[in-house]
Amino acid sequence: MKHAAIALVVLSTGCVGALKSEYPERRFYTLGADRPGAGAAPAKEGVLRIRRFTASKVSEGSELVTRKADAEYETDFYNAFFVPPATQMTEQTQRWLASSGLFSAIVGTGSSLPESHVMEGNLVALYADRRQSPAAVMEVQFMLLKVASDPSAVLFQKSYRESVALTGDGPEAVIAGWNGALAKILAALEKDLQKIGK
Repeated sequence: MKHAAIALVVLSTGCVGALKSEYPERRFYTLGADRPGAGAAPAKEGVLRIRRFTASKVSEGSELVTRKADAEYETDFYNAFFVPPATQMTEQTQRWLASSGLFSAIVGTGSSLPESHVMEGNLVALYADRRQSPAAVMEVQFMLLKVASDPSAVLFQKSYRESVALTGDGPEAVIAGWNGALAKILAALEKDLQKIGK
């Protein structure tokens, strides 16, 4: 009886191991966009603080999202962002604008340097569109405020939306598409900010 019990435990353990091996491991991804060319010299004045971006309900989770129909979305438990996408968008925007030379300094939430301007962002959409032609979709809304004046003034507000065709079916292709969309959005944002008098 004792040997039978041991055999049962061994068999049970083997079954659990077999079941575990059938499930794929979770994979984690990050977003990134490198500004082309050499960084520009910082402007003589103006300190921009970039606040932590917010996200819509559809885009605030860490799991990759696919749009399968007009009103049907699904998340992928096994493929997710290492850090929430809105947080990554904040960091990537800060890095990009720091190389643009539009301000004397670009700071984040934790800096004690007093700011003259504040940028807020909202990640509106971030999903792989599988309805017709597969594409990586990204939409971000930016708002620039001048806080050195009294009262504070909104200098700029605009939404940018990009749809990049996918070159494959896997999550790596989706991430590559989003990275391409992010680079296009940040380049367009920089170009628009150059037109604004500070």
